[in-house]
Amino acid sequence: MEENDVYNEFNINERNANEYEADPSVFFNKTGNPFVGFMRFLKRKPVPPKEIDEQEMLQALSEHFSNRAEYGSKSGIQAGGVVVSALLLIVFLFMFKAMNVWLCLTLVLLSAISLAIFIVWNIKSSSALNKKDNKSYTIEEYKAHIIKKAIGDKVSEIIYEPYCGLPQSVYCDVNIASRGNTYHREDLITGKYNNVYFVQSDLNVSSKNTGSEQRRTFTHFSGRWIVIDYPKKFSGTVIVKDKDFVGISRNDLEVITLENPTFNEMFTVSTDDVQLGYYILTPQLVERFMELKQSSKGAIIACFKDGMLHIGIHNRENAFELDVNNLDIAKDTESFAKDFSLVSKTIDILEVNNGFYAQSKTQPSQYQNYSNSTPPKSNGSGIGIQGGRF
Repeated sequence: MEENDVYNEFNINERNANEYEADPSVFFNKTGNPFVGFMRFLKRKPVPPKEIDEQEMLQALSEHFSNRAEYGSKSGIQAGGVVVSALLLIVFLFMFKAMNVWLCLTLVLLSAISLAIFIVWNIKSSSALNKKDNKSYTIEEYKAHIIKKAIGDKVSEIIYEPYCGLPQSVYCDVNIASRGNTYHREDLITGKYNNVYFVQSDLNVSSKNTGSEQRRTFTHFSGRWIVIDYPKKFSGTVIVKDKDFVGISRNDLEVITLENPTFNEMFTVSTDDVQLGYYILTPQLVERFMELKQSSKGAIIACFKDGMLHIGIHNRENAFELDVNNLDIAKDTESFAKDFSLVSKTIDILEVNNGFYAQSKTQPSQYQNYSNSTPPKSNGSGIGIQGGRF
């Protein structure tokens, strides 16, 4: 069984193309967990859950990666032997006329025999590895098991897909960071935390310049992308962008200034509806964004769009990574719990499910009549007395 057979992928490039070309709205389910739709183009047969024996799984995977490491060291020697033997064979053939015929024939024969020996050795080593290898468990099953152990007591309805993530068309539709020409996402985790549906994935978006003599890669975003089913429903777009983040400029949005000077020093707010911006960004939520910024290692970008809250944490870190040569269930569970804390901390800090922020499940017909030119009165603390409360 090939490594990815458990997912029954027909053509991952086709899936990526479908995700890129699709209307972003098709990825959000209207009932239940809205983020299950992120796997819309994941073509796979249902894989029934199986009973996990932790010690058996740990032993099987440890043997698997140990065998792979042993084979890797041997294959390096074998590849070197093949190359050297082939080069000597070519050299001796070219020198055939300049050397003693019998000497040259002997050297050619020895080189050919040496080449054959290394090739046969490589084939036998590979065959022996396949027979010896224990494939009763995959590393994906191990990660899924560890994730469930790490967050299962906090998150319900957990779904983990290692090779899925934020669909590219959704990223492009949010339109807060450059698109680049290389898009990589992985480790999709979705479920319900603190009665709030969320999805998270690692995301790396970059531009690779291969047309010039100097190859350069510029990273537009690298870190964690979190989407939250926001309880306060609305139509429109409000972007909160960390001033330390190099994003894109949008002429279709208007920049607004809030009544908190510290927040204004840290973030830029832009929106397609000024009143919506003040309606969503209450004084309490403004304080929470500043707290999130101070507690996170990296720039924060956020986009309230069509009832969803997108949060990107540009920290250049990969989460839920394993040292496959040193698997340890207790250590890996602790590590994964720490990685997930970035998601739970974000939801907790922003108090997404706080009744104060979710007094209405539907957008009111009129927002508070605020505009950038006539902001609410200040109470002297730098925060508006009303500040957008509804």
